[in-house]
Amino acid sequence: MRLDGEIEELRKELGKFRVETRQRLEAIEGEVTKQVSLNYNHTITDYLVDVSSDAVRNLKCDRGLEESACKATLTQHQQRFTNLLKTGRFDDSYTELKQVQENMRQFKTGMEEQGRKGCVVCIQNELDVLASSERLLTQLRSIGSPALTLEQGRATVEGLDPVRAAERLLDPLSNKTRLMILKSVFRGENRFSDFVNVTGLEGGQLLYHIKKLVNSGHLKQFESKDYVLTRMGMRSMMLVAQLSQELSDTDQRT
Repeated sequence: MRLDGEIEELRKELGKFRVETRQRLEAIEGEVTKQVSLNYNHTITDYLVDVSSDAVRNLKCDRGLEESACKATLTQHQQRFTNLLKTGRFDDSYTELKQVQENMRQFKTGMEEQGRKGCVVCIQNELDVLASSERLLTQLRSIGSPALTLEQGRATVEGLDPVRAAERLLDPLSNKTRLMILKSVFRGENRFSDFVNVTGLEGGQLLYHIKKLVNSGHLKQFESKDYVLTRMGMRSMMLVAQLSQELSDTDQRT
């Protein structure tokens, strides 16, 4: 009887140990996920601010005397949401961005009525950049959701469709040329000519890889011919970069 009691007590202690261990693991996992999310937020924020600034700086105006004033106005519009973005106020930044988009559309309508075709093109380019910013800002707003627990993570893995994941995720990313293209877009070098310089490929060979990324939902092209990372494209790049860093850290330890 005494032995049975000791065994039962041991079982209780083991059960308690398993529960405590799982809780510690979930706490550690939650903290790691939090840090990754913070780095992810900073990366996308910096990207959005840089792209917004570059978009105005690279605009070509055919009305020389008005160029400085026009660029100053566009920059002022952008700063209305990027200043909020820098402080982490993602919801407020998103609301302001939507207002900026509406103001820009009204501005474009005014230029169309005046027959200023060059101005209309510039404003449309700016609207394209704002649309891209909206998608990425939407991603930032969604990142604040709670991290998956171990049990939720297991359920997610159980629900994985290997065929679909291979076709839409692994295959498009399992090529160095396509990773070069994604990295180029991330840096803001997002035109076909930029991809030629980065990859050394031209014509049909390069188009094949671009279409692969577009069809898989990693890239999107605007009428301005600029390519942008979609939500999936940005997340894929960040995950690949993080895993690559882990590989480098492991190699250094061995």
